[in-house]
Amino acid sequence: MIGRAENIFQRIDQEISGYYLVGVESDPRDRDGKSHPLRVDVNRRGAIVRSRRQMLNTAADERVGRTRHQTVSAALYSPLIVSALPLRVASFALQGPERDKVQVLIHADIGTDYAASKVTALAYTIIDGAGRVVENKAFDARLLPVMNGVPSPLQYKTGASLPPGDYTLKLAVAEGERVGTVEHAIHATLPTAPDLTFSELMVGGPIDVGELLQPTIGYQVTFGTVHGYFEAYGPKAADVTVEYEIGTDTSSPALINVDVDPRAAGDARSIFTKVIPVHQLPPGKYLLRAIVSVNNRSVKTLVRGFEVAAPKVLMTSAEGLGATSVDAELYLPVDDAAMNPEFAKDETCTDETLAVFRERTPVETRKAFDTGVTFLTAGDYPKAEASFKQAIQPEVDSTSALAYLAVVFASAGHHLQAASAFQTALVDGEDIPQIYDWLGNTLMRNHDYGEARAIFEEAAGKWPSDLRFTRPLAMLYATFGRGREAVRTLERYLDVKSDDVTAYYYAVQWYYTVHSQGVVVHNRAQDLQLAKDYAAAYEKAGGPQLALVKQWIGFLEGEK
Repeated sequence: MIGRAENIFQRIDQEISGYYLVGVESDPRDRDGKSHPLRVDVNRRGAIVRSRRQMLNTAADERVGRTRHQTVSAALYSPLIVSALPLRVASFALQGPERDKVQVLIHADIGTDYAASKVTALAYTIIDGAGRVVENKAFDARLLPVMNGVPSPLQYKTGASLPPGDYTLKLAVAEGERVGTVEHAIHATLPTAPDLTFSELMVGGPIDVGELLQPTIGYQVTFGTVHGYFEAYGPKAADVTVEYEIGTDTSSPALINVDVDPRAAGDARSIFTKVIPVHQLPPGKYLLRAIVSVNNRSVKTLVRGFEVAAPKVLMTSAEGLGATSVDAELYLPVDDAAMNPEFAKDETCTDETLAVFRERTPVETRKAFDTGVTFLTAGDYPKAEASFKQAIQPEVDSTSALAYLAVVFASAGHHLQAASAFQTALVDGEDIPQIYDWLGNTLMRNHDYGEARAIFEEAAGKWPSDLRFTRPLAMLYATFGRGREAVRTLERYLDVKSDDVTAYYYAVQWYYTVHSQGVVVHNRAQDLQLAKDYAAAYEKAGGPQLALVKQWIGFLEGEK
């Protein structure tokens, strides 16, 4: 191009935002095998210049036999980013032992789909805002994946103690024939609030669940739980309370929220660590939000992103499960409350229920039975037990007295004795659905789920329209790995019962779980429509987990 240079550079300045690579032409004198100093200066203020301090010009054939260390060093000092080996870096600031410095934890994910450890060459530099190198290391290391046998990136962790300020980390890694580099901005500063200082919020996917007093760091969650961790420092650290929320962005409704108990670590340091199950979240990107309060007043919200990974290996495809499928090991989530139903003593003492059993009670023992009911209603269980035992006589029908003796045991919390008495009452009381209902729920409280399922299946066969047996049977099928049968059973329940908000929640969650495993209940279109109908009913009823229900519907709508 011929003309005045000012217009050319003015156009570049106005229209292009980016960087420029400047090459230095060498002459034969530079090929003497020695290093030559190199310095690049620019007149424009605010420009960032990255250049080599020295130049060693060698022939191309001399670079073929480079060692791993030479390769990684060359990549580290190259002004270009090398992308043959994917790298992801995160850094987290904490208060370290040196009060005038910030402890920075650095975590790197290296490559993808490593199922076993690999020897790598690593090199990194940390440069401050003035361009000075504050830390510089190069070494070999055998790095591990998240878990042997599970494809994942190799994991590298290190730390640095830095004065407060902004820094640039450049990391170079060589593994086999592949080399990668990445530049990462480090902010060595701690979040603050009045009289308080905090570490940054750290997030990761732990392999082991439990109380973890050290942070887990990693962007991708693959084992169904996410670990949130941060620390509070200062004289008010003991007054800090924290709630963790998981959402899709900073302002979205919470999909999951839990309170986090503080762990004192000295007079002026509290640790807030919590492992949160996230198996109910569809694969995708989420934010962990830590809402920090002092004396019930919110003072800070910390956020950190993470990703729920899709399962590495899916179950049998939907096409392989036809109408004759036996649902081999398709387990669905069920809360503890659904598998441990409370005993409803008040329902056993209603006039309608008592009328069934009074009619069955012989004249000879009716007075003792009524006396037992009076004591049971008053909560005097020892006297109620004595009265019902008095009404049990071998020469007359004692079904009602045995059933209500079991009711006394269940009301008093003696569930093993209650189950035994209910089973005895069932010998001659096979025509009374209440006994099946009470016995099945008592067996569930005793964790005798196999026997409970048999009782409910027998009762459902005798009284198909009785909803008392349909809902618990669906929960039992879900825990026994009969997932599609569980969904269909719950559908029959919801065809009649239209005011059970919890059942609507389970229905949508189960459709999501089934489809996330690559299976269908009816077909994709019908499953989606039923799930949307149940979600609409859940929203209309004011269900508390609406944001999570909508997340499941979004997953189902996005299926192909």
